[in-house]
Amino acid sequence: MLEQQSTLALLQSFEIAARHMSFTLAAKELNLTQGAMSHRIRLLESQLGFRVFVRMTRKLGLTEEGERLLATLNHSLRAINDEIEDIRSQSLRGTLHIGVAPTFAQCWLMARLPVFQAQWPGINLKVKVRAGIMEFHDERVDLAIYYGASRHADLHQEQLFDEMLVPVCSPRYLQLNPDISTEDLSQACFIHTSESTDNQDPFSEWQIWNDVNGQEIPYKRRHYSFNHYHMAIQAAESGMGVMMGRTTLIQPQLQSGQLIALSAVPVPSGMSYDLIYPRENRDRIRCRAFIDFLHQQREQAT
Repeated sequence: MLEQQSTLALLQSFEIAARHMSFTLAAKELNLTQGAMSHRIRLLESQLGFRVFVRMTRKLGLTEEGERLLATLNHSLRAINDEIEDIRSQSLRGTLHIGVAPTFAQCWLMARLPVFQAQWPGINLKVKVRAGIMEFHDERVDLAIYYGASRHADLHQEQLFDEMLVPVCSPRYLQLNPDISTEDLSQACFIHTSESTDNQDPFSEWQIWNDVNGQEIPYKRRHYSFNHYHMAIQAAESGMGVMMGRTTLIQPQLQSGQLIALSAVPVPSGMSYDLIYPRENRDRIRCRAFIDFLHQQREQAT
C-alpha cells in the first residue's frame, strides 16, 4: 500500500506533467528542477508497478495505463474541487458549467436565462455549445442538454421535450413560387440541417416526414444543407426554400408570421431534448438549482 501523503504529491506531479506533456514545464510550475521532476515520475512508476509515460526524443506520450490513470485522476480532482466549493459556500454560490446544443441555446435557453439569473444571482454560469455530446470525464461540464435519441447508461438522463417536425417556409417564398403548395412541394428548394442529431445524414428529418406520411418528396434534388440549425432557420426566413422545422425551435417565427407551417399536423421526430449529467451531480446544490429551473421552464412552455 502506498503511503497516502507521498502518493498524493506524486500523483499531482503526474497530472501536471501530463497536462503539459513536458517535464520541463511541469517542473517550472512546481518550482522544481527538471531532474527532480523526472525523479518523482520514476518513483511513482516504481510504486505503481507500471509506466505512465513513454519517453521519446523530443516529447512525452502517455502509456495506455497512464491514460487510464489520468482520466480517473481528473474525474476525482473535479469531484474533490466541487465538494470543497460546496463546503466553503454552504449556499447557492460558485460556478456551474453547462453544455448545450447550439440552436437550442439560441432559440430556447437564452431567452430564459435572465429568470435563472434573477433567482440565483450568486451562481456563475459557463455555457459551452457543441452539437455533439460532451465527454464528462474529460471536460469540465456539470450538466448538458442535447437533442437526439441515444441512451447513456453511465449517466443520468431525463427527457425535457419531445420534438415534432413540420415543413415551413417564408410567406414571400410562397408568393414567388406559385407552383408550391401545402399539398405539392415537389418543385421546392429544400433546406436541410444535421445539427445535434444522432444521424448526421442531413436528409434524415425529411426522410422521417416521407416515411410517416407515405410520401416521396424529392428532397435531395434541389437543396441547401447546413450543420447549424439557426443558419437553416435564417435561410428559410430569407426565402431560400422549405425547411423541416423543429417546432420547439421555430415557435417565435411561427407566432410572428416570419415562417408558415405547410402542414397542420406535425410528425414526431423520434428524438428529444434530454438533460444529461453524472449521477453524483444530482444532489449538488448548484446543479439542483439549474435542474429545478429547467423543470419550471419546461412546465411553463407546455
